[in-house]
Amino acid sequence: MKNKLIFICAVFLLCTGCKFGLQEIFWRADPVDRRSKELVKLTDSELSFKSGILPQQYDCLLITDVHFGNDRYSVHQDAFFKSLEEYRDNHPAPVHPQILFCIALGDIADHGRAAEFDAYEAFQNRLRKIDIGGGKKLEVYNVVGNHDLYNSGWKLWEKACFPHKSAYYFETQAFEWYFVDTANGTLGRPQFYDLKAKVQSSSKPKFIFTHYPLYGNAIQYFSLSNPRERAELISLCAQNNVKMYCSGHYHRGAYYDYGRFEEFALKAFGHYRKYYILHVDETAQTFSVETVSF
Repeated sequence: MKNKLIFICAVFLLCTGCKFGLQEIFWRADPVDRRSKELVKLTDSELSFKSGILPQQYDCLLITDVHFGNDRYSVHQDAFFKSLEEYRDNHPAPVHPQILFCIALGDIADHGRAAEFDAYEAFQNRLRKIDIGGGKKLEVYNVVGNHDLYNSGWKLWEKACFPHKSAYYFETQAFEWYFVDTANGTLGRPQFYDLKAKVQSSSKPKFIFTHYPLYGNAIQYFSLSNPRERAELISLCAQNNVKMYCSGHYHRGAYYDYGRFEEFALKAFGHYRKYYILHVDETAQTFSVETVSF
């Protein structure tokens, strides 16, 4: 009886700690099958650019694992924006391709608390002040991460993070861009089958952006949790002209070459003070990823 009481007290203290609400310990309040059964195509009004008139070469800013509210390290916003300004100054138009949009790969909040999402909204608004030309501003396309769901944070993420959905895609002239919800460590069968149908219906080269890596350096916690799903997804990418699988979650970062496609698990923005520039060439149908420290 005494041991049982100690166990119950320990669970209670764990639940009331910084990262979990009580229900998250025993049951994930927002399973992926409820959030994301299909990938929705973004409308023209949800795109900060016109895909038909994109330049043939352009850049995309990539960040992941910002972790606002983390107890061990701060988000060095001023250093980041200074670095980004210097990068853009050193790569002026029209000599160099320009950054047209940003992709954030999840875990923008550390504990799923309202104050953390408020801080991220302010951060996004600073990014949105960046002029990309033609009267347009930089937009941030978000992916949900596992930390964003802590303490029932899903609704807060959905409200704070454009385009306010966790599974979606858009097309440019040469590429298809897929944003996949793996915040529970899995796509779930409905979302996987929808992704499969969509990528199989097109011969275009494709990018997949999500939170969980396929292979997190052989550490199970940092990889998709279902081995069957992982194998199916690798096969799907290899057989359907997916060029890049891009993720976060594994803060140290990793790179894997699967022969027909590449996996980039990006280093954490908050922990390692890294961001990335994705260089895209629509004519050559090629890409490269550049790492920037700040």
